[in-house]
Amino acid sequence: MSQKLLWMHEIYIKIDNGSETATYRHKNEWSGSLEIHFTVPFSDEPKPEECSIEIYNLSQNSINKIKKGASISIEAGYQGDIGLLSKGKIAAVRTAWSGVDKITSITFMEGIDYYDKKEVNITFGKGTRADTIIRRVASAAGIPISQISLPNNKSYSSGYTADSDAMTVIEEVVKDAGASIYFRRGNLIIRSIKQGDDERFTLNDNTGLIATPERIESDDYSGWSIQSLLQHRIATASIITLKSRAANGTFRVKNGSHQFDGSSFTTTCEVV
Repeated sequence: MSQKLLWMHEIYIKIDNGSETATYRHKNEWSGSLEIHFTVPFSDEPKPEECSIEIYNLSQNSINKIKKGASISIEAGYQGDIGLLSKGKIAAVRTAWSGVDKITSITFMEGIDYYDKKEVNITFGKGTRADTIIRRVASAAGIPISQISLPNNKSYSSGYTADSDAMTVIEEVVKDAGASIYFRRGNLIIRSIKQGDDERFTLNDNTGLIATPERIESDDYSGWSIQSLLQHRIATASIITLKSRAANGTFRVKNGSHQFDGSSFTTTCEVV
């Protein structure tokens, strides 16, 4: 992508409140553009991340369409290369003045926080496998699972009783099966923490890398911390190729954040 196009960033906030839909746009160098700021974190932890958006100087009619509980998605990128960052349900909306600007602040959870939302009480017979339990409990609780792949599809020889909130049951069985549970662009994923999605993307100085990767070491993992111009291909479990002075190779994205504050349009992440 040319350096010129890398500066022509675009943001789209799409909302569906059940009776109305609306799209709010920010396009760099476009006279009709709204000022939109956002922070969209992501990680391979089971709890959904809290995302925040600020939209400046909306009409009251536009504000009225942004309601708690409405579906929301945020897409961003550059002219001709836009992608989904996250989606979920609006948790809170607030409009307040800051100087001459009227700012509408939106908070939403990536995907939906299903913990403590639905109790289940289901008894499974001897020899029931983990995937059967997960799918049955998820179905009973109305929890959509986008992808499920278990490294060890355990058979419960004595049967299994699911008697708790649904997500706690699912997380327990997922752990027994050697898998992890997390959200990726708002979709619930169950699979090995070592699996990922090949984005067929190489990050280097020419494609947006803006700092030398830094080595990270923790008790749980080691890898690299990366800063780049905003890149929608970088998400939880994205498999990307990194070429830099410090680190070269293919890595899996563990966590990070997409941000725009009015000037810096960036993605930071940790890869392992």
